[in-house]
Amino acid sequence: MTPAEFRFTLPGGDELVARAGAVVAVCAGDESGPDGLARQVAERVMSGQAPVYAWIDRRRGLVPALDVAENIFMGHERRRTRGLFRGGIDWKRTRDDAAALLAGVGSTLRPVDRAGDAGEFDRLLIEIARAEARGAAVITLDEPTARLAPAETARLLEVLAGLALRGAAVLVVTQRPAEALGYADELVVLRGGAIVGVHPRAAWAGSAADRGAVRDRVLAELVGPTDARPAAAPTPPSPGGTVLRIAGWSTSDPVEPERALVSDAALEVRAGEIVGLAGLRDSGAESLLLSVYGRSEGTATTGTVELDGRPVDTSTVEKAIAAGLFLATTSSSRYRVRFVGGIAMPVSASKLPALVSLGLVDRDSDTAPREGLGATVLGAARALGKGGDEAGHIRGLVAAFPASDRRVLLLGEPFRGSTDAQRAELVTHLEAARAAGKAVVIASADLPALLALCDRVVTMAAGRVTGEVRPGADPAAVGALLAPA
Repeated sequence: MTPAEFRFTLPGGDELVARAGAVVAVCAGDESGPDGLARQVAERVMSGQAPVYAWIDRRRGLVPALDVAENIFMGHERRRTRGLFRGGIDWKRTRDDAAALLAGVGSTLRPVDRAGDAGEFDRLLIEIARAEARGAAVITLDEPTARLAPAETARLLEVLAGLALRGAAVLVVTQRPAEALGYADELVVLRGGAIVGVHPRAAWAGSAADRGAVRDRVLAELVGPTDARPAAAPTPPSPGGTVLRIAGWSTSDPVEPERALVSDAALEVRAGEIVGLAGLRDSGAESLLLSVYGRSEGTATTGTVELDGRPVDTSTVEKAIAAGLFLATTSSSRYRVRFVGGIAMPVSASKLPALVSLGLVDRDSDTAPREGLGATVLGAARALGKGGDEAGHIRGLVAAFPASDRRVLLLGEPFRGSTDAQRAELVTHLEAARAAGKAVVIASADLPALLALCDRVVTMAAGRVTGEVRPGADPAAVGALLAPA
């Protein structure tokens, strides 16, 4: 490894290479690749050894009650010196240096401004300035443009280019390949924890046609094969009447209510039908099922649920079960929230909005449903919460479902962590549910698995239903439905 290269080993064994002076866009179809990258960056950040690494997550890691300068230099404050002795904090120097860093990344914030009052764009710039203050050689950002207006996105991309010009290696984890083609020096596609495509800028810089071809190739790589139904698959029985109808369904992030998790989603499932909900990270597919099932995720939820043509109340888990629904997922079993003050405690998803309204939890509290810098595994209140082998629990529940009095089974990533034999067992149980005339909905990023099993696969992106796909669909066209615009 040369000093200008920084290597990360992905779960599949491939090496992701970041180079000094370049911006690499990492397009990921599922969580395994980004999570593996996040863990390695976190380990290098915590080691405190040179070179310096920085990870900027989608949930900003700021202390809102402190000012901008204090956030930039937290733990690295400028100290007064008198000869060989160092005294207290030199606040003038700290704020002067913060002002210079802010100007360097194009921020109009003042060092004395309260960090909690900053907008999303400025919060990003504070974190970038903090990385610059530490002399970070590698700066990794996870979906930095997801919550920005178009003008702010353009400004941020200029900042990233400036970081590369100053010699930093910049990695941007994103699901927006069309946008990435506008700023990246290289685009790397991950799926299943492995690298499935590498595209240098030279491949698309020649013409609009070249750019379109690379975009389509990246979208197809994100999705993988779509002709996934086995040739010898049994013909499923003809579905009966509509069992489950969800209409006008919307729910918001409980910590950031202005951010929608699901927007005006609609879904119908008939008796004897298995419907897939396909989506990349944060598509809203699993959030839709969780919010329908007892408001286990989200807040300010609106919409209607009908079972067998009659409206039902699913506002609590107990009411959802009484109505005939059941949910099982391999996702983590609870939120673990870092309250203002730094104390981490587990809480149920239903309690989160109240904690937010009381000011005990804010946007910088750690509630992301995956591993981050704190190596804290987080998630929503689920039907499964006892720990252990979640995939094994799901197989047992699905095996019992066909004979139960439940009408609808909602599954979140049921194949995660399963061997081929365990997958085959789960499919057998799901086929039995289909034959029993039950309705099944499966939310997953594993599109080939959904296409092999489901009667229909509905796609979601950025919280919205975007279309429907069947086996043999053009992978690039499917990718366009799954990638946020």
